[in-house]
Amino acid sequence: MKKAALVSGLLALSSVAALTAVGSSAEAAKRTTVAPAMTASPATVAGLQPCEDLAALPTARCGVLHLPLDRRNPAKGTTPIGFALIPHTDTSQPGLGTVVPNPGGPGDSAIDLAGDKFAAGFAPLSDRRDLLLIDPRGVGRSGPITCPALAGPDRTFVGLERQRTLIGQCGEQLGERLGDYGTAAFADDIDAVRARLGVDRLDLVGVSYGTYLMPVYAQRHPTRVRTISLAGAYAVNINPVGTGDLAAFRRAVRLVCQRTQKCSGTTVLDDIAALAKRLRANPTRVDVTYEGTTHDVVLDEWRMTSTAAGVYSSAADTGSELALASAAAAARRGNLEPLRELVRKDLTKSAEALSYGSQLYSDTLSWAATCHDYPRDFDYADSLATRRAHYDRAQSRLSTEDFAPFSPRAWVTRANYDTAACLNWPNDPTARSPLPRGAKLPNVPVLVLSGDLDANTPSAAGRQAAAQFPHAVFKEYKDVGHTPGTAPEGVVDILAFIAAGRA
Repeated sequence: MKKAALVSGLLALSSVAALTAVGSSAEAAKRTTVAPAMTASPATVAGLQPCEDLAALPTARCGVLHLPLDRRNPAKGTTPIGFALIPHTDTSQPGLGTVVPNPGGPGDSAIDLAGDKFAAGFAPLSDRRDLLLIDPRGVGRSGPITCPALAGPDRTFVGLERQRTLIGQCGEQLGERLGDYGTAAFADDIDAVRARLGVDRLDLVGVSYGTYLMPVYAQRHPTRVRTISLAGAYAVNINPVGTGDLAAFRRAVRLVCQRTQKCSGTTVLDDIAALAKRLRANPTRVDVTYEGTTHDVVLDEWRMTSTAAGVYSSAADTGSELALASAAAAARRGNLEPLRELVRKDLTKSAEALSYGSQLYSDTLSWAATCHDYPRDFDYADSLATRRAHYDRAQSRLSTEDFAPFSPRAWVTRANYDTAACLNWPNDPTARSPLPRGAKLPNVPVLVLSGDLDANTPSAAGRQAAAQFPHAVFKEYKDVGHTPGTAPEGVVDILAFIAAGRA
């Protein structure tokens, strides 16, 4: 299973915000000549209303479509799909097309969480291109869902088995809606909005989970795609949780030490290995106070690994990267307080994301999509005991050496990347990959961007994502984490790519 980090979508918004810092360079991209064959029809605003509650987007026009919860069973009813269209500004000339971005998750709202940042980011192209924001079903303006089991931030502070229990309880609480929130359904929702607005082709931009969504849309609606930009990408049917992202973590640690000259990568990894061994044998505790409540959290190898991995699973931050190195060194000397402080900050950030509410982020949607779509080492049709046996058998084949400085179990079960997070999920016969194995993706212009400090969706995963398409261009950016939209050069590349219709 691959699940984007809980806050990766939120952090990805800084990727989009970075677009505003490169306006002068983007102007060149905006002026790029577009061949007539690559132009696309503008969206129509007929029937849309001003978005009165989006003060940051004064020109936006909002609409809602009521689409089937289950297109194979219309009797189940409908769900609202909310969208906001920001029309191009130069009305003296025909529009050149419509950009549709997704900020990540799964579970992030594209409108209320990311809308103003997307609008600012794509402003250099806004004179001739519309921006279309669509909330995925289950969050924001698209019928937000919240399971009682996952309401609020409590999941942040519990251990691995309790998290799995809460996720399974959420599946039970979804009931007959269990299979209605997969990526394929959302891809079809996007196309329904496209058809409603009369757009012939879309410029798709995916960040993190959005890089999973956009290939699914392209496979299901190949003639409706003009370009695809993927930042922080991973392939749909390849599970990157394992030796690939662990190798990226080791590489990133070494690169940071080499480039800052403030640590030794080998020493840092050795210190982390010693810390992991200590906490594996003798877990300790850390108190975390959030919104007036103090949580007594077990600090074991699993929790430490989750925090350490998180440093390299979001936007590059030299301060955090060096703080991890310092905390590991202090722990080797017997002082765990710097590590405890890192864990407090990590859990507080996660709790804040879970406290946003389903208008901005739906943890329920995140797990409903994850447990429906992503690969797993067990079958939902089996009993819990059989599922666990199959999962344990698969884990027993993992090599300890491949996962240094952590144990295999700690790495592949770390928070929000647990490959058995859906172990207790109810039986869902509809659960399957949204991209059939062997499915062909269209031969359209594709740009895939990765950061060399990203251990969330590392460069190896980005190359696999590019390989899904007949002719995709892959670029890696120095000193960039998750995702490459945080790099000014990456931003310019995305804008120029959309403008030109080619990399």
